Amino acid sequence: MSSSRSHIAFSSLSSLQLVATGLDGTLLRSDLTLSPYTRTVLQNLQAVGVPIVLMSARPPRTLRQFALAANIRGIAICSNGAIVYDLDEERIVQEYKLTPEHIQELIHHLHHIQPHLTFAVETGTFLACETAFYTSCAPPDACLPSIVDRHILWQQPQIKIQVHHPNIKAPELYKQLEPFIEKDLYSLTYSSSQFLEIALARVQKGRALAELCHQWGIPAHSVVAFGNMPNDIPMLQWAGLSLALANAHPLVQQAAQTIPLSNDEDGCASILEELIPRASRNRICEVPHR
Repeated sequence: MSSSRSHIAFSSLSSLQLVATGLDGTLLRSDLTLSPYTRTVLQNLQAVGVPIVLMSARPPRTLRQFALAANIRGIAICSNGAIVYDLDEERIVQEYKLTPEHIQELIHHLHHIQPHLTFAVETGTFLACETAFYTSCAPPDACLPSIVDRHILWQQPQIKIQVHHPNIKAPELYKQLEPFIEKDLYSLTYSSSQFLEIALARVQKGRALAELCHQWGIPAHSVVAFGNMPNDIPMLQWAGLSLALANAHPLVQQAAQTIPLSNDEDGCASILEELIPRASRNRICEVPHR
């Protein structure tokens, strides 16, 4: 997208009071690192009082290392909005879990529709999965998951269910299964090509971001959001200025106002550096109450 188009989109941002950004494929480069340039821009933003809220499908245990590497502090939204996490105190502030009954019903229902599916469940602190899920869809996680029989997956409340098919990528699997998901009960999305993610219907990045900003008194028109995958779309639709990187999924680019450079070209930082003069210093963002 042209620079002039970017400046037109910037007019929708009255002032910069908060940055919400995805992690994988957005803030991080393809090798899961941050460039020195991006680190510097992020620190400059925080220095002038602009909170940076990481909005990720990752659980806290795998998000923390990247927040630490970037020296990002405060609140992060994990597991697509199911967990509000305090990076400074390393604690879960708020979480929304599926009940064992929800999990059992969903797994049985989806297995009946597509028998070759395999499943995992995320607690926020660890992953439990079937053997077939792990062997064909090993999570990018330094901590090994618990390998369990299927019935163990619904023995306690969980943050989300991950659904994998050995021969069908997530976008196509989404099309096949989405009609069978009760939308008033559950949310279905994906943040990679490997698996789908099912959580409670209220769980989405856009809602989590809106609730956090409401508590902090930050209006949508003072929020800039970056994303790259369909699970980012609700967040982009809510924010005053929405950006989908050049490497983003086509549906995400359609939902965004502006398309900057790719994640490997410091797309987020190049925009944020330009927006620093709009930064608002007149607020203190506190950890949400339970």
